[in-house]
Amino acid sequence: MEKLNALKDGFKERLDLAKKEGKVPLFEVKEWIKEAEALELEVKSMEAEITEKESKLHGCSQNFRLKYNLSRRALEKSQEIKEIISSGNFTTLVAMNAPAKAVEQIPAPLVVGQKAANEILDQLLRILTDDKIGRIGVWGMGGVGKTTLVKNLNNKLKSCPMAQPFDMVIWVTVSKDLDLRKIQSRVAERLNLPLRADESTEQRAVKLFERLKRENKFLLILDDVWERIDLDVVGIPQLEDHPGCRIILTTRSLEVCRVMRTETEIKVNILSDEEAWSLFGSNASEVVELNHIKPLALAVSRECSGLPLAIITVGRAMRGKTKEELWRDALSELRKSVPHIKGIEKEVFLPLKWSYDSLEGKNVKPCFLFCCLFPEDFSIDVTELIQCWMAEGLLDKQQDLEESQNRGVAIIEDLKDCCLLETGAQEATVRMHDVVRDVAIWIGSSSADGSKFLVRSGMGLTQIPNVGMWSSLMHASFVNNRITKLPEHQLQSSNLSTLLLQGNIHLAKIPEEFLDGFKSLKVLNLSDTRIQSLPTSLVQLSQLRALFLKNCYSLEELPLVSGLRKLEILDLGNTRLRELPPGFEKLRCLRQLNLSQTHNLEFIKDGTFSKLQSLEQLDMSKSGFVWYLKARVPQGLASFEELGSLDYLSEVYVRLASRMYLFKDQCCWVKRLRKFHIFVGSCDYTNIPSSIYDQKMVAVGGLDPHRCDLQELLSNTSTLVLDNCPGVIQGFEEYAASGVDFMCLKSLTMSNCFSSGTEKGSLAQCNLLPNLEEFNIYHFSLKSSMSTLMQSCGLNFSRLRKLHVVDFKCTIALIHHEVIQQLENLEELRVNFCDGITEPFLANSTITIQKLRVLELKNLPRLQRICSGSVQFPSLERFEVRNCPNLVNLSVSAQSLPMIKEIWGEQQWWDQLQWENDIVKLSLQPLFRPRKMP
Repeated sequence: MEKLNALKDGFKERLDLAKKEGKVPLFEVKEWIKEAEALELEVKSMEAEITEKESKLHGCSQNFRLKYNLSRRALEKSQEIKEIISSGNFTTLVAMNAPAKAVEQIPAPLVVGQKAANEILDQLLRILTDDKIGRIGVWGMGGVGKTTLVKNLNNKLKSCPMAQPFDMVIWVTVSKDLDLRKIQSRVAERLNLPLRADESTEQRAVKLFERLKRENKFLLILDDVWERIDLDVVGIPQLEDHPGCRIILTTRSLEVCRVMRTETEIKVNILSDEEAWSLFGSNASEVVELNHIKPLALAVSRECSGLPLAIITVGRAMRGKTKEELWRDALSELRKSVPHIKGIEKEVFLPLKWSYDSLEGKNVKPCFLFCCLFPEDFSIDVTELIQCWMAEGLLDKQQDLEESQNRGVAIIEDLKDCCLLETGAQEATVRMHDVVRDVAIWIGSSSADGSKFLVRSGMGLTQIPNVGMWSSLMHASFVNNRITKLPEHQLQSSNLSTLLLQGNIHLAKIPEEFLDGFKSLKVLNLSDTRIQSLPTSLVQLSQLRALFLKNCYSLEELPLVSGLRKLEILDLGNTRLRELPPGFEKLRCLRQLNLSQTHNLEFIKDGTFSKLQSLEQLDMSKSGFVWYLKARVPQGLASFEELGSLDYLSEVYVRLASRMYLFKDQCCWVKRLRKFHIFVGSCDYTNIPSSIYDQKMVAVGGLDPHRCDLQELLSNTSTLVLDNCPGVIQGFEEYAASGVDFMCLKSLTMSNCFSSGTEKGSLAQCNLLPNLEEFNIYHFSLKSSMSTLMQSCGLNFSRLRKLHVVDFKCTIALIHHEVIQQLENLEELRVNFCDGITEPFLANSTITIQKLRVLELKNLPRLQRICSGSVQFPSLERFEVRNCPNLVNLSVSAQSLPMIKEIWGEQQWWDQLQWENDIVKLSLQPLFRPRKMP
């Protein structure tokens, strides 16, 4: 028995050690120990019995028989013990790996109190129950908390077993260096599936595929994915192979989500100010609440710009520090591009640099670094950024302007997909996150190829710093400072390629010698300054490719520019120039010229433009210069025909004289233009709505369009604007009679026009505008219905998608029944300030407008109903009513609005609405969004 106990105790010690390693006892070992312990109890019981009986029968004649019986039982028990000892032959293995748990807990910081993170967690849990979604992408910039978020999802599935539907949740950290065999090994480890080292990747994939298919439902989380993973090669079943398969991947790049064919993508954004402060405080400790520290701590927290990785790193570095001086020093350091705060470079900058290192494509990296030259939180104009890239030679010089712009936009979108750029505050702008910008400056300032960056933008400087490294600089930026004067002497910077000085609104003079030292300068930006002129030394910048002088409101003249032989981009928009500078015709490489809003420009010398044979884009919108035909041009001025001689010209924005008669041979060249905006007469720019079809636009103001002989021009126009034009209906009739082709016209705007016609004209059955999709009517005087007007213009209703009506003088319903039936593609109807309208649709029976998504009715004092009959809007998503006091019954049901998402209006109007029954009101009430009275 002592031998058995020693063996049993040895097994139990080995089992205790195995349990600490996460293993479980073999069934046979557990049963053997049970049997040994039971036998031990039996032996102890027998020993007690022997002791008791011996004391009672000592010296008794029965003693011999008792000893015999006890000896026989002891012999039998000894045999049992020997047998169990011999069966305990577990020399090596007493335990095995534990069966795989459905979810393994992963250490991770909690996201308690982070509203946005918890909303994403809830969203992910909902998506995981959708049988149609197999792959989910979670993406965002480095350090934003993607991994933390998905770890919390994993742990939530662990802590709520009733809520999680998966038999197995598998976590795999992929990382930058993709290793498919490593991924296979991790998946196999979670499944307790043995894989041999000598097996090929294909053999492993077969094993994993067959094993995973036996799981009813499983979730595979692939964290930190940098490139496409071929899941078939790994051995992961797809949704089409296994309906219970779900995959979540985290990545810094939206492009990775695309190539991984995710069905839905969720972007993780930076923290709000409140969430950032909470996270910062939890890492810096309660010291941040001290009265003398809190204001500084708040400022330090804001400098981290909502990036969790930076917040945590800086918070830990400041933890427990109570001296005000330390906090002031930290704040000062953070406002530098490369702060000297413990852990910043290693824990924040280097991880973010991985995103930079992963950029692929020609010149994408220098394009990215160029963006750091602009100030913090600055919205960079996309067009200007691409122009700088072109001037720096970062885009293919062999491409034409459109190709270069397309390539530039593609690079910007790639950088946005990698979270290295963000959408800016204004349309067509981008910005850099502050921490990403700091990383870019850090990279640019220490670049091994010598492309040194000096970035001092938005720092409140009053003068350019006297730094000793000008000779090694290639890019210098002093954007949006308070610089009042520049050095009077020459700066020795023969390698400088970019100099940005825009936004220094107090800068009034460029010293003569200042530009002498910049022999290699390619980009010079002096926009938004108060300079009145430029020095003659400008002509020495023989390598200059781009010169930006936009919004230099005081600039009245330029020096001789004939020496700028390589200049490709010249922006003189919103300056006070009266004429182009001498030598302008020598700019044979000029590709883009902006003269928009040059209201004082009156003189362009005859023959100037005909010599600019490289010109591709000319913007003279809102310029004071008016173009004439050669036969009518005032003496000495450039003529409209000159533009037709420029073979590469693709974009033109100009104003033509009021009495401009264009014949076929004089404007046929317009047809080859990719984009044009041509204004004829005195068109009001404020009455030109935006349109997706405004690539080719003609705007006529104060004229009878049919008397200007614009037929040839209009035949190639996609957008036509008629402002303050009399007799428009008669004009369309004459166009039809003369056989004008309006096949290209997609958008038509009539503003401040009038017509004497009240009946259907001769165009009622004529398909003059067969492809029109947008029709805007502003301040139109016609005592008839909109239907009559549209028919009088020869409009094909079946193509119409948008109809906007403002101040239309009609006294009956807007659209009649016979026209309603043709509005099969109408998506938007907006009606405003039409005093006489009592209903937008006139019909006595049920009508259905199949595709209408937006219906806005505003400032209609006599409006009483939507339609005299019943109406169905099966696609309506947005319905807005403003200042329509007599509209008390919508005459619609919830069933007639199956797609409605929001109803906007004043609370008072909503409260007074009459409903067919309470069910309709209750069903629509959650969709109502109150607005204040105008």
